[in-house]
Amino acid sequence: MNYSNLKDKKLLILGATRYQEEIIKEAKSLKIKTYVVDYYKDSPAKKIADKSFLVSVTNMDALEKLCKDEKIDGIFTGYNDMLLVQLQKICQRTNNYFCGNEKNINVSIDKELFKKAAIKSNLPIVPWICVDKENYLEKIENIQMPVVVKPADYSGSKGVYKCFKKEDLKYYIEKSFTYSKRGKVLIEKLMQADNEFSVYYMVYNSVAYLTAMGDRYVKVTDPNIAPSGLGMLYPSVHLGKWIEHMDANVKNFILDNDMKNGFIFFQGFYDNGKFYIHEMGYRLNGGYTYAIVEHFCKYNQMHQLIKYSLTGKMDIDLLKNSNPYFNGFGMIVTISLKNGKISYIGGIDEIKKNNEILKFNLFYEVGDEINTKGTTEEVLAYILCASESKEKLDEIINLIKEKLVVLDENNNDMLMEIINPIKIKIKE
Repeated sequence: MNYSNLKDKKLLILGATRYQEEIIKEAKSLKIKTYVVDYYKDSPAKKIADKSFLVSVTNMDALEKLCKDEKIDGIFTGYNDMLLVQLQKICQRTNNYFCGNEKNINVSIDKELFKKAAIKSNLPIVPWICVDKENYLEKIENIQMPVVVKPADYSGSKGVYKCFKKEDLKYYIEKSFTYSKRGKVLIEKLMQADNEFSVYYMVYNSVAYLTAMGDRYVKVTDPNIAPSGLGMLYPSVHLGKWIEHMDANVKNFILDNDMKNGFIFFQGFYDNGKFYIHEMGYRLNGGYTYAIVEHFCKYNQMHQLIKYSLTGKMDIDLLKNSNPYFNGFGMIVTISLKNGKISYIGGIDEIKKNNEILKFNLFYEVGDEINTKGTTEEVLAYILCASESKEKLDEIINLIKEKLVVLDENNNDMLMEIINPIKIKIKE
């Protein structure tokens, strides 16, 4: 793969968290100059970027001046809906390449707009209603329990609550309102947590390529909040049925919403022989699935997205290599923590020595404190692995369970449950 035309181009990255560190590393591997901005002085990604700036991603005038002064060639971000909104705005102001437009970005991040768009394209979605602060009391009178309550315009599982009793519904709706800028909350039918899937597409010049589909494994730690992730296994046991019954409709949805380029993912549930979608994203997903796709399909999706932001082009011959069936098994093993202050993390180097470990993405370090439940902020790490057989995959997971140690200030184990290989279902 030849990316020589990207050498020394200047890429501005919005956001400087540990998630953006991955973007910087991938850009640097292509000899691209990396520039990063946010309004925190000591953000992690600023330590590894070529240049960093103390500029808020919402300050369009300052961003525009920075792009002009530094002669920026392209602008990029990932993993966060709010950053995506700001990326669209600054790319429009500076005439840089951007995957979508204001309308389809809003469809991808506003859960109510997405559901309405999905209905127009005949995509099956989880049964739902939308309420606001003026009408929620009258609208909930005839709701069938149990349900999930979530803000219409927030991500990361924040403000999401399960509700089993009608008398508790008002309380959870009002809590969820505090996370919604638009003052809207969705109430969805509660689906079985162990039937969740994610599916991913790369889109270039209005052609969508199905790149991966995985089954999510979770642990319900509190019946009233979102479950904690245990991992995602690829390929999904439902992949064949998805291609037969859903793939064409999803590609129509992508076309209907003028999504001509970029990375798109959908999340949903498989229930009684049918698929039900509940959310989507028009951005990189937080699990770094691109590394598993690269292992099996021999091209790097993030490289292609970065290339698009700098040149307006992707390599169509590489995208055609996409094969969601893979030739083996890929897994994102999710490591979550109990609340507390981290005093010790051990075993990482030994785990990394295994040649079937693709990435060990660590989001916290010693001294950091965890104070959350049921959100992505309880995730210590995503460990990506790939193997030819289920037996080897089991060995990797058991290695992680054996070697990884995380302790709090009182030497208590902070690790939440790590997935048991016995529970993993594979596509025959």
